Amino acid sequence: MESIARIRHAAVPTAPYTRQTPNPPFVIPPPTNWTTPMKIVPSYDNVDPSFLSNKDLAIITQNGLEQVAQDSAAHWEYENRRVAQPILDYLYLGPSNVARDRKWLRDEGITMILAARDTKQAGLKIMAFDKLAEEMGIEARYLDVAGYHELIPAFPSAIRMINDHMLRVYREQAVKTAQIDPETGDMVVDESSIKRGKVLVFCETGNDRSASVVSAYIMAILGLSAAQVCQFLTYKRFCVSMDEDLKHTLRAYEDILLAQRTVHQHELKDYSHLARGDIQQKKTKRGIDETVDDDGDDGMTGVNQFEGSDQERFLGRDNFTPFVDAPAE
Repeated sequence: MESIARIRHAAVPTAPYTRQTPNPPFVIPPPTNWTTPMKIVPSYDNVDPSFLSNKDLAIITQNGLEQVAQDSAAHWEYENRRVAQPILDYLYLGPSNVARDRKWLRDEGITMILAARDTKQAGLKIMAFDKLAEEMGIEARYLDVAGYHELIPAFPSAIRMINDHMLRVYREQAVKTAQIDPETGDMVVDESSIKRGKVLVFCETGNDRSASVVSAYIMAILGLSAAQVCQFLTYKRFCVSMDEDLKHTLRAYEDILLAQRTVHQHELKDYSHLARGDIQQKKTKRGIDETVDDDGDDGMTGVNQFEGSDQERFLGRDNFTPFVDAPAE
């Protein structure tokens, strides 16, 4: 017994652990029909207005171009994990070796590479692609996080990087090709002459950290749930293998997106009504006089305000300010 106790005390855990009840697994429901493709139609109703304007969304998605995913399991080969797949028609997901393939980057028309890497790799200059990007005339960006717990605060930054790049590529070309309509005086852009931006998101394997970034982007811009986006990614890149922590991270981010989208859409609707003069600015509180009807009662008890209420408490009372600025020394 003493030798067993000595062995136990000498053992050192190789990973952090807890004795609390584990979280239930995040179950991804299977598609109702594997032969039916998943289709996504971009809609501004699914977008947080603080992320994009309606016009910007139209530019990025080419006026709501439908995104389709076919089940790739039937024709998937092991070697496919070493290449990148287009998850959206302008957003690719793959391993880091693809970001070094100059021919592939050129053939696919990639205009930006986004590396999702550990902060330790950033400090050691691992997965650094600045020189390659400069040689090819493309943009290189990085999303550095210490662990999965830092992904949720980092997701908005990655989404902004992708959207800003797509809009910048479009506007730089639009300025050069735009002409003035002689009849209306409006600026007209020749859409057929504009080359669209394309972004490659990658990590070491292209199956976990970078996959979560692409998932978060699709959830924020196209409005998919965490379960739906996991299905969509599996259809496109069958080898994606996010563990339970990553799936729960996406589920938590889904709740955040829903709350933010609801609040900002409500604010936008209120502002649009105010601009049209449909509603007056709301007061934060009603005064006591506003609770009284024209006949002097409170509208509920039928009792006069001076007889049945504590109105006397308010008579002769001066305005009271609980805090004031301290005098300057």
